Amino acid sequence: MMREILWQRKGRTHLCRIYLLIGTKRKGGMKLEVIYPQEASPTWDVLKLTTTRQCWMGCHFCDFSNFTPMKPAHPIAPSLPIPVAEKALKTLEVKVDLVKVRGGLTFREPFEYFRTLVHRVSQHHSTIQVYSPVELHQWHRMEQRPIRDLLAELRWAGATGIGPGGGESLVQAWRDRLSPNRLSANAWIDIAQLGWDIGLPPTAMVLAGDWLSTDDYREHLSRLADFRWGTIEMKLFRASDAHPELESSHLLKILTLIEMTRSYLGEIPLVISDPRGELSDDAKILMTQAGCDAFYRTVAEVAP
Repeated sequence: MMREILWQRKGRTHLCRIYLLIGTKRKGGMKLEVIYPQEASPTWDVLKLTTTRQCWMGCHFCDFSNFTPMKPAHPIAPSLPIPVAEKALKTLEVKVDLVKVRGGLTFREPFEYFRTLVHRVSQHHSTIQVYSPVELHQWHRMEQRPIRDLLAELRWAGATGIGPGGGESLVQAWRDRLSPNRLSANAWIDIAQLGWDIGLPPTAMVLAGDWLSTDDYREHLSRLADFRWGTIEMKLFRASDAHPELESSHLLKILTLIEMTRSYLGEIPLVISDPRGELSDDAKILMTQAGCDAFYRTVAEVAP
């Protein structure tokens, strides 16, 4: 005998089948089978605070930064003024669950500017993901300061975690081909892992795009599995005008990638980044079934 019910568990609604076991010795005489979730995992609203869109690195796939060549008299726009950021934070009309403070790479502002910006953000928000190992590596080289000290100051300023920028792929051959000026995969991992010592859990990234092979994914995930991560962020890649070939994978391939990520990384929280809010409810339910714990949706952005 069987009937279907809706069952609430950990804030989610699941469609379940209850089997009444007749003529068996099973205690309770009942078996519960969860079929699939009726609702998607929660969506977390994100505020992106961008310091600069200028960057000298010139990664071939990047649709975020404007390449800034190192040439005499080349104009470089200043980064986001801190008073402008503060005013935007005070007048923000939406509630957000997470603030991502990010930016490209320039040599104009010192580390003090980036630390002060985080401190001002912390006066308004409590969950703040800051920068990435790429920025930390540059500040370390430019100011000749230990990375642990830089992380400790960001923690003091109110940061609660390190962003995943620069960790899109830890396959060194891939990095050499598409982002040859970035720090090595080993250096990126080493800096990210220092966050645990300071109380800033690092976030790892997995890109979903047809231009990465199954072998690339397996190598990337096997490297991640050797280390600790606070969160895994999966980015659904969007093609840019300059690189239309870098389109995201078909939904079925994304579901397979979610399951593969789960098989390598276990129960580490897995969040799908859907900044434009383009995923349908059905797609989110399928991703939830495959192992996604939450979705990021950008609801506001402050940028220069």
